[in-house]
Amino acid sequence: MEQIGEYLVRRLVGEGGMGKVYEGEERLSRRRVALKVLRPELARSEQGRRLFLNEMQILAHLEHPNIVRSLASIEASGELVMVLEYLDGQTLRAVLGAAGRLPWPDAVRIAASVASALAAAHGQEPPVIHRDLKPENIMVQKDGGVKVMDFGIAKVVEAMNQTNTQSVGTLQYMSPEQIDARSIDHRSDLYCLGLILYEALSGRPPFQSASPRELLNLQCTAEPPPLDDDVRRGLPRGVEQLLFQLLEKAPEDRPYLAQDIVDRLEPFQTAASAPRPATSGEHATTAGAPQRTGDQGRASAPQRIGDQGRASAPGRASAPGAARDADGTGAPRADTIALVEQIDRTRDVPSGLAIAIVVALSALAGLGTYALRSANGAPEPPDSVATPAPPAGAR
Repeated sequence: MEQIGEYLVRRLVGEGGMGKVYEGEERLSRRRVALKVLRPELARSEQGRRLFLNEMQILAHLEHPNIVRSLASIEASGELVMVLEYLDGQTLRAVLGAAGRLPWPDAVRIAASVASALAAAHGQEPPVIHRDLKPENIMVQKDGGVKVMDFGIAKVVEAMNQTNTQSVGTLQYMSPEQIDARSIDHRSDLYCLGLILYEALSGRPPFQSASPRELLNLQCTAEPPPLDDDVRRGLPRGVEQLLFQLLEKAPEDRPYLAQDIVDRLEPFQTAASAPRPATSGEHATTAGAPQRTGDQGRASAPQRIGDQGRASAPGRASAPGAARDADGTGAPRADTIALVEQIDRTRDVPSGLAIAIVVALSALAGLGTYALRSANGAPEPPDSVATPAPPAGAR
């Protein structure tokens, strides 16, 4: 059996933009763990190794019921490895893949749990900013618990790209200030939480395009479409107002603290059963494992998480494959890691995002690279546009 340091490797659970995740076992205690082995290029420099180990030491002290526990950080055979608690559940991406969209009480409960995790991280000295918050980094456990994963990893990747004019994140879940490679603070995470809450409620992200550049433009310039009438039906106005405040383009227009979000959502949490992932014959999913969700056709009405009789549960993490959206258009998936480099502050849209975009997509044969450069001439026509907006809703 393969071994990484003092840990036995049971199986490869999945592979994403940051590296590979294995189910493992501590050799002496026999405790199950998740082993996250970062991409080899992250361990090539002495500076990178020191940065990783220092960052992981900070995270080891970040203990909160809604944050995946970091048990150890090691360097084994030249590889940087995170040893994490093993979680019994599924990612929020898998849950959304099965349900389409969530009933608002479940969406609110998950959002409040994530906000509580962010409040704990942002309250550290110095603050710990996630920088890559997305459904793939949120685990919904069988017992109803919600845990956020991968704090600090994006910071390590960003720093190791050896420039302060690059941002690391996921195209679908980057804040406007990340895209513009501006200085970010904790409010960037709050914008990403707004994107996740919008998707959980409506079954789709607020901004969609098969063109990476167009998607980034939408994130920086487009107003989020109001929620559909069937989503708004029964949704408390206070939740809707908070959602759109989180999605404000300017950080100063968003709620200031994650704890403010927890406090504002608390009155809307009900005595309904805690959210549970669909399990139908499925076993535990290791923390941090990317999951393929298959066909994500939206249901006409949301189903409670854990409802019996759902058509099928999403499968366990599959072998690495091409990163494509559910309908096969090739739009950037959430496991897309984007390096956004500012090389020109002029552009053909109002907010000033003229950039070179290097999009690394995990593919069956390895990492494919797409390069887009803003041109002085006519703008690149978008492959698609933002979701058509119905009549204005609550703001």
